[in-house]
Amino acid sequence: MRFDAPLSWVLFCWLFLVSQFAAVGQALDIIAQRASQDSIPTPPARFRWVAPAGVIAAGLALSPDYPYSHLDRFYIRGEIQDKIHFRTHADDYLQYGPALAWVGLSVAGVKGQSRPLDRALLGGLAYGISTGLVWGLKHATHELRPDGSDKYAFPSGHTTNAFTGASLLHREFSEVSPWIPVGGYAMATSTGLLRMTNDRHWVSDVLVGAGIGLLSTEVAYRLYPWLRRKLSRHKPAYGTLR
Repeated sequence: MRFDAPLSWVLFCWLFLVSQFAAVGQALDIIAQRASQDSIPTPPARFRWVAPAGVIAAGLALSPDYPYSHLDRFYIRGEIQDKIHFRTHADDYLQYGPALAWVGLSVAGVKGQSRPLDRALLGGLAYGISTGLVWGLKHATHELRPDGSDKYAFPSGHTTNAFTGASLLHREFSEVSPWIPVGGYAMATSTGLLRMTNDRHWVSDVLVGAGIGLLSTEVAYRLYPWLRRKLSRHKPAYGTLR
């Protein structure tokens, strides 16, 4: 397997941009975050939408019928397939790596930003949102995969799963160690790259999938406190007499 300068530049830019979008969103959110008495992390400030918005916009710019689709369809895919000559099923397992790390740290009793029950419900909500978005878009767009195997390319579900898990790791355990979210995003980015080397996705599919994963977690953390308050209002007052 040999890398030449153009391909190396494409892969470097992909890794750099995703990591920088996530880092900028995290840094700006820390500045803007308000103090909270709740066990759930403070709902995300507007700056946390920078990462998903930027990645999704980049992916859409490379999608069919958009001005830069030729870069995705011909140059990037051609460079990857011409220079990297292998196939692997590692991405089928690596997509779950960040989520398994998130579960493992929780089971091990590592203190996160939320209580364990809230954390589990937040994760379920984030994955529910991301799965619904991916399923709906795949069946609405019918985008042909690069290898021609089916018409469910857009967006990449593997990449969405990986970035949802990485974003959950980031949200809950970034204060334990900065290397925890770094590891999560590294696994997620590797998943996206492997989907392209396996010729299962265009780069636009992978970028939008990554953005959906990041976005779903942010929406879950915004929505969950509101849902919990709504549900608590409808709980029966046990122990009271009427």
